[in-house]
Amino acid sequence: MKKTFLAGFVISAASSLLANSALAQSSCGQTPADPDANLQAKNLLCYLKNNSFISGQTDMPDADKVQQWTGRYPAIIAFDFYRYTDGDTSETQKAIDFAKNKKGIVAFQWHWKCPRGGEYYTDCAFDQDLNNPNSKLYQDIDVVARELKKMGDAGVPVLFRPLHEANDNFMWWAKKGTDNYKRLWKLIYDRVNAQGVNNVLWVFNGMAGTGGYRSNMRDWYPGDNMVDSVTSDYYQSWTDYNTLKAIGNNKVVGIAETFNALNPASEPPFSFSIVWAFRDCYRTQGQPSSGDVKGCENSWRTAMNNSKTISIDQLPDFSATSSSSSSAGPVNLALGKAIVASSTEGAGYEVAKLVDGNGATRWASALTAGSASVTIDLGNYYDLSGARLQWEAAYATAYNIQISTDNVNFSNAIFSKNNGAGGIENLSFVGQGRYLRINLTGKANPNWGYSLWEVSVFGDSANPVSSASSVSSAASSISPASSSSSTATSSSVASSAAPSQFTCTVTRTGNWSGGYQADVRVTNTGAAVNGWTVYLNFAQNAQITSGWNATLSGNGTSRVTATNVSYNGNLASGASTTFGFTGNTGTNFTLPSCAGK
Repeated sequence: MKKTFLAGFVISAASSLLANSALAQSSCGQTPADPDANLQAKNLLCYLKNNSFISGQTDMPDADKVQQWTGRYPAIIAFDFYRYTDGDTSETQKAIDFAKNKKGIVAFQWHWKCPRGGEYYTDCAFDQDLNNPNSKLYQDIDVVARELKKMGDAGVPVLFRPLHEANDNFMWWAKKGTDNYKRLWKLIYDRVNAQGVNNVLWVFNGMAGTGGYRSNMRDWYPGDNMVDSVTSDYYQSWTDYNTLKAIGNNKVVGIAETFNALNPASEPPFSFSIVWAFRDCYRTQGQPSSGDVKGCENSWRTAMNNSKTISIDQLPDFSATSSSSSSAGPVNLALGKAIVASSTEGAGYEVAKLVDGNGATRWASALTAGSASVTIDLGNYYDLSGARLQWEAAYATAYNIQISTDNVNFSNAIFSKNNGAGGIENLSFVGQGRYLRINLTGKANPNWGYSLWEVSVFGDSANPVSSASSVSSAASSISPASSSSSTATSSSVASSAAPSQFTCTVTRTGNWSGGYQADVRVTNTGAAVNGWTVYLNFAQNAQITSGWNATLSGNGTSRVTATNVSYNGNLASGASTTFGFTGNTGTNFTLPSCAGK
């Protein structure tokens, strides 16, 4: 900007799904431009791709004001490399602290002073230095590359926006034509990557709106292989959104600088938008920089009062060093998957729009539907950890979620809510399965049906369910008996090995009217360990009454976690240990399956 200043839902599984070292990009809908992008950058790209209206602000003091005004803090802070070529690199540590302490998203623009002398808007003969590795042009790039790497070494991914406002002909890098601009972009991209910087998402920026002094933004585009996000400065209309989508072939789109926070109720679902410094926002409201700030304040109040706006408290931890610790945020297992609905309002409201990654499209049930459901086929069996529901005005006040392995027998509800308030709801639950069904049972408005913009489903990519045969109800069913407790060994119910070094089997060792006893054998099939964890997966919510030789957590849910106690955590390769528990059988009880971690 010109500085004017599943019943049985866990007992069947599929082959290995996701590697520990990387997220499945098919789940994200976009692959990073950098083929060596690290996990943090991939996680951030996934999150940007699958969300909209992520809030942002240039400068932390201005972001602090947003929190004072609204009670919510912007998710993104845009820092600047402006003084870096003068030797002041202090913004790096500020950015790291922001990402690590506040868990926010870091963006960097670069008001690059002309390497030949002058400001970022000075006419600069940079084209003469493009092939001169000894020039200050190259030295400046190396300075920024080193600082980006520092952030990467600290686990911080960065939205990097070099050479911004490409087609505006105001910055020096835009004064020598499109060919030289693209050559300079490629030089920065190649030189940064050559220094082992793999934590960057590359943000191309121009002016999507119309103006007599601007050339076509598309002519400046460096190419899909060097860009992760296409953004515009200023915002004029919905046409800008469509323009950016077309330029970047449906890559992440955003607003990198704008004067007012976007209102999700009326404006396009850009993945993110960043409000420029308030000193300019004040001017657009007809006020001096030290005067009335109500224009800026009111736009932020409107934005943050809308539940679709994402603030910092809703973000996952992008600095996580393993996919399992952060996959609940960025990995949307439902994106692009098969989905069916019990009813649809009509053309334009098809259920596939719930999983298309486009926050501007929605599904709506029949207007007369008192209840409705949608069922997603995730395509494989997953350890599920939660979901995100983005409601339209016709939200459900009451709903529940079930899962299944076969799309026929569904578990008891693994999540239910009776006081839904619409907006964006981030849900946490635990279960394993392939099919996820959302049952909508209470309407916010009796004159409408139900409507959702998007549904995202999250899972633990580090521990997908392994291939295993279904355990039949007949083989594991415990019938109530009048006899006293029996210690006779009965048939074993086992799951095959999960994608880990532990296998486990569940064996019924006693039964009585309304209750049972079971033993679990845990075997270490890998290298020696000091500590183990396995999961007991129940077709119904567990009703455990006692346990021994393990610490059990999650009783009352469909998945119970069992971890070693102090005296049986050390397992040599091939060694086994056992633990046991008792429980109530309830109706149609089956023994749980067991999966290692």
